[in-house]
Amino acid sequence: MRVLGVVLGIVLGMGALAGTIWCARYAPWVKQYEPHRPLIAPLTHTVEAPPPSPQAPTEDKKDVKARPPVATKEPFPKAATGERVFDFGSMGVNEEKKHTFHISNKGQGPLELEVGPCTCKCTVGGLSKKKVLPGESVDVELSWRPKEIAANFAQQCTIWTSDPDSPEIQFKVYGKVDNKYTVIPEKVWHAGHVTDVQEGLTTGQVVSTIEQFKITSVESTNPHVNVTSVPLDPLTLIGLHGKAGFEFTVKADRGMPIGTFRVPVRIHTTLEGSKTIEIDVTGTRSGPMLFLPPRGKGLWLAEKSRLNMGRVRREVGSKVSLPAIIYGIKDKFKVLKTTSDAEYLKVSIEPNPEIAQGEQQGVLFVFELPKDSPGETRVTPNGVHVTLETNHPKLKEIHFEVEFICQ
Repeated sequence: MRVLGVVLGIVLGMGALAGTIWCARYAPWVKQYEPHRPLIAPLTHTVEAPPPSPQAPTEDKKDVKARPPVATKEPFPKAATGERVFDFGSMGVNEEKKHTFHISNKGQGPLELEVGPCTCKCTVGGLSKKKVLPGESVDVELSWRPKEIAANFAQQCTIWTSDPDSPEIQFKVYGKVDNKYTVIPEKVWHAGHVTDVQEGLTTGQVVSTIEQFKITSVESTNPHVNVTSVPLDPLTLIGLHGKAGFEFTVKADRGMPIGTFRVPVRIHTTLEGSKTIEIDVTGTRSGPMLFLPPRGKGLWLAEKSRLNMGRVRREVGSKVSLPAIIYGIKDKFKVLKTTSDAEYLKVSIEPNPEIAQGEQQGVLFVFELPKDSPGETRVTPNGVHVTLETNHPKLKEIHFEVEFICQ
């Protein structure tokens, strides 16, 4: 009986297990597994391809034709050239220069040619025939027109050939791009001081590193400013790397009115087809008085009759002396009256025999900021204006502008 019970228990257990498996797999209320549908969605990631790297446009290939086939059997051509590099030297902006190279056929078979890639600013012309028979030659002309100033330039072009020993031939041109002309000094030529006994004088130059030129005429807008020119000597021209150049002597005579002046001068040349160069001649007509550099801490600007005394310490003060030579008066030069919009600034004159010659009198105009002067900043346009009335027959008044920073 006990064995029968064990067997019955095993049978019932197996039946229960089979029923459980049937219910899990085949019962109608259980959703069946679909093998083609994954239980977990696959992980996806889209990687964008990087944009292609731009290629520097070093060559202009828009006019490049098909490369001629290289000869593979006899009779072979043989491409021969002379120079392959040429120096254009100095060129002006928008000036076109050309040079002709040569290719000849020294071989036994026909030589076929075609224009290959060229740098973007170089143009090839003159390749009149693309097939060169033995013993014949062809010209290759390179031209270039620069658009801007360049200290150095180099352009090249490739010619493709059917010669198996020289399938490519490079021709090159180089040089520099410069201004048509240079004015020294630029724009303004300063003639200095004109007095009753001294003319204003200065020199200037016009040089071209590119072309030969001539001066056709010089026109001054003031009859008291005279300008003459002579060609530069060869050594000076070599030092300036010029092909042609002229030196100008500018004189401002004593007929100029008192005060500063600026006179336009027009130099007519053959540059660029009758190019006119305009220069301003500047200077000061100081009348019967010539000022010399100041003594002490000061800066004198004669063109504006302005004296800059710099920074001054109130507890110390400052004194600046301005030497001057007086002309055209037989009596002793005197200051009759002084007017200033800063009463604490003292202005006086002292004799200065060191610079006196003959009828010329030497004086010192003395400008003094006494100790404990007010702490003020008096600079242009708020400088101190000083007027001196004198006994000179032609110089009744002298005007100064004085600048300083008193702290």
